[in-house]
Amino acid sequence: MGTRNLFLLFAFIIHYSYAQTEKWKEFTLSTSSNLDTASIRIIQDFKSVLYDIPLVDIIKRLDNHHLIVRGSGDDFAGLTSWSLNNNEWKINFNHERPMTHFYIHAFNNWQLPEEYNVLQKTVLSGSTLYLVESEEEKMLDLAKSPEVTYISNKVVRPEVESRVIDMNLNPNRINKIHHEFPGLNGLGEVVSIQENRFDPDDIDLVGRSFETGLESEVFDTHANEMATIIAGVGNSFITGRGVIGSARITSSNFFPVLPDEPEQYLSNNIQTQNHSYGTVQQQEYGPEAMAFDQSTYSNKDLLHVFSSGNEGDLASSGGVYDGLVGYANLTGNIKMSKNSLVVGSVDTVGNAISFVSRGPAYDGRVKPEIVAYSMAGSSNSAALVSGAATILQQQYFEQFEKNMPAALTKALLINAAEDVGSIGLDFITGYGNINAYKSLTNLRNGQFFESALKQGQTISFPLILPFNAVNLKVTLVWVDPPANPEDFQALVNDLDLKLIDESDLETLPWVLDSSPNEDALSSLAVRAVDRLNNVEQVTIDDPSTSYTISVEGFKILERQEFYVSYSYELENFFVWDYPTGSDNIPYNGETGSYFRWSSTFKGTGILSYSTDGGINWIVLDDKVNLEKEHWRWNNPPALNRSAIARMTVGNQAYETDVFTISTPLSTSVGFNCADSVMLRWDSSPNASNYEIYRMGDKELELFTTASDTFYIVHDKNSLPDTRFAIVPKLDSDQSLIITPTFDYEQQGIECYVASFFQTNASEKGIYLSLSLGTTYGVDEIIFQRNSLNGFDQIVQLSDLTTDSITFLDDSPNQGFNEHRAMIAFSNGEVLELSAGSSYFVTEFPIRIFPNPALEGDFFTIITSEYDEIPVLEIIDAQGIIVKTQQVHGTLDQISTSTLSAGIYYYKFYADGENYTGRILIR
Repeated sequence: MGTRNLFLLFAFIIHYSYAQTEKWKEFTLSTSSNLDTASIRIIQDFKSVLYDIPLVDIIKRLDNHHLIVRGSGDDFAGLTSWSLNNNEWKINFNHERPMTHFYIHAFNNWQLPEEYNVLQKTVLSGSTLYLVESEEEKMLDLAKSPEVTYISNKVVRPEVESRVIDMNLNPNRINKIHHEFPGLNGLGEVVSIQENRFDPDDIDLVGRSFETGLESEVFDTHANEMATIIAGVGNSFITGRGVIGSARITSSNFFPVLPDEPEQYLSNNIQTQNHSYGTVQQQEYGPEAMAFDQSTYSNKDLLHVFSSGNEGDLASSGGVYDGLVGYANLTGNIKMSKNSLVVGSVDTVGNAISFVSRGPAYDGRVKPEIVAYSMAGSSNSAALVSGAATILQQQYFEQFEKNMPAALTKALLINAAEDVGSIGLDFITGYGNINAYKSLTNLRNGQFFESALKQGQTISFPLILPFNAVNLKVTLVWVDPPANPEDFQALVNDLDLKLIDESDLETLPWVLDSSPNEDALSSLAVRAVDRLNNVEQVTIDDPSTSYTISVEGFKILERQEFYVSYSYELENFFVWDYPTGSDNIPYNGETGSYFRWSSTFKGTGILSYSTDGGINWIVLDDKVNLEKEHWRWNNPPALNRSAIARMTVGNQAYETDVFTISTPLSTSVGFNCADSVMLRWDSSPNASNYEIYRMGDKELELFTTASDTFYIVHDKNSLPDTRFAIVPKLDSDQSLIITPTFDYEQQGIECYVASFFQTNASEKGIYLSLSLGTTYGVDEIIFQRNSLNGFDQIVQLSDLTTDSITFLDDSPNQGFNEHRAMIAFSNGEVLELSAGSSYFVTEFPIRIFPNPALEGDFFTIITSEYDEIPVLEIIDAQGIIVKTQQVHGTLDQISTSTLSAGIYYYKFYADGENYTGRILIR
């Protein structure tokens, strides 16, 4: 938008249709308009002016034939146009919500009065978006300014959308990148996480974050989970290992729901910002969508990744899809942006998650564009895609020594995505489930084109394929200029992709029917010209060997850059994706894992595995469907050893790398004394030794190696950290699955002892329960009970075979009992422990002590167990009852504060019986 001066405004009545719906709007316009001096107008039949000789500033697109624009009188010469005076077209108020926060969109030559509290200011191309705190009346007054073009109170607060870490990098082939390209770990890259604040000291994130001053004051475990999925290093366990464990991460507050200032992204070299949150449904192109589109348009390397939302089962709210259940329920205006990447979710085998939000966008565009694995919701999927995008950005920089354009990142991710759900493009899974390894391979192989064109221009690229190529896919992506708030359609520059073969046969992109009904939205895509999206894709299952990729500038306001990614497969192709030589089955030590492969074979294969280097093979399934590209191994045997698998297709066998089959060992602490600590773990039958890892400044570091199932750290106070993990090692030097990292200070073990306590066993006696961390170095244990002379031994235990000892004292004292244990060590030291005290009564139904008691003190009463609550009466020497009290059991107390010194008698009533005795107060 330019900064032309405004002139007189006039108005009269016209009607226009809203897009292709039956909704109509009314504008009040002057019947005495003077077209020579009017400056804001509705014009029609505008194509030649806007796309051949652009003179006017577009304020709002009403439909395919009418625009509200601004210009000087000469700009409208020869056009059918009407001057616009009424300010109602600028206002977008929701009167159901409080009028406290407002968006104001205005031309750059307009200055917001200083009296307003500006929460955020976003500079756009020729205009500025303000977020202010104010009142409705003041906003209506501001709307009178001809420089103000839009005011809205639809300012929403974001909410996070899932709360469960659901880490599995295998479905999207990120594990294969980790194995084959370990250096592509995000080193040198920065990812921003816009939401509440993550914990920079989290064990999987420590030492790799930095602050920019944009952080929220609120710490949130959801932010921790997103940060871990993106960039967790795996210190806690393998589920804490994210996509790019060496990347740096930073946090940005997500209120207001707007992008950060451009210099923040540039100065911190942020190319990806993750947005795993949502707001209320907003079926329109609003200020937030415009701001995020502008954010990428002004910084072509910046990719915003959004979760689609978790309202997939709900009806659409507002807009042309209002009330439609199961479609058009993306959570937030931000997700109506064009230049971002919106991500949905699928399960381990590519089935859509029912509660995850679906498209289309408000104007029928394809959203989400892609999906990724997560059973917990789209937040996790978006974080995973943010990590995958960063891998591509790192590779691109290493390959070309410059930052990767966001449109190319999108094109590579979308083009390599695997079709899931219904056949082809759809509004639930978009272009498919990302395959990060294929995207990386296409980038490394240079399978993309980039160029720019102007209105009416066509750019062509030759494409030569091998004779046995199948499944050709070509994807066009461009960063489109931002539209205006409330534009009926978001697309500004319209490019057209098509493939032309040697006989001049044209193949058009896939297009969905975005009509507002379930039948249309669920129908399969057809080949047609796309007039909505800034992503277009052509696929040909059985291509010829020669094509021309054609990109035409159908409707372009100014020069437009674009990117094309292409890929194909080969006939009779098979390659393993999981397990690689770095993987373990079952993943995460659970009950099963999926074998995964990529293949163009039809029919079935035979899946086998071997644990002796391929000498003998065990068949798992002799009729594996090769086109499914996965097979679940339920309950793999607990072998704790290495293995290989193979798929036999006809006469050809395809073997995996050598992987491992194991589950994590259990760990514990034997003792945690003042100067030393014993680390313990279960035995792994085939392990030759065990590597002990200690937490370092940023990640686990090899501490030492042990051949036994314990290790004693003799000078523990010299250690900078108390967290450890154990890795069993095979003779082949392969590592079995690592244990979860444990903190020896948090295991409840002190110097040898976990716990020692008494348990009253009714008439049987009193049980003593002693739990040790280990019996290592213990010669014997002696249990003792209190007596008149101190403590007497009741049992001596030696030749200990367990660290959990239970002993019944079947002859305890009548009344008060205190027990202790004496642990004698082989080095001559003795450890004394108290189990506490308890009371035991079986010979007489009631005991009262101390007796005598001091005046003003308490009597303590212990009794046997009764069906009814017993009652105690205290009677003085004259036979008068001076106190009556219910007795509820052990350790009831009776105060003597109201009783003088002397001899008293008591009567105890219980279950129809009564007992008497004497007590003395001194």
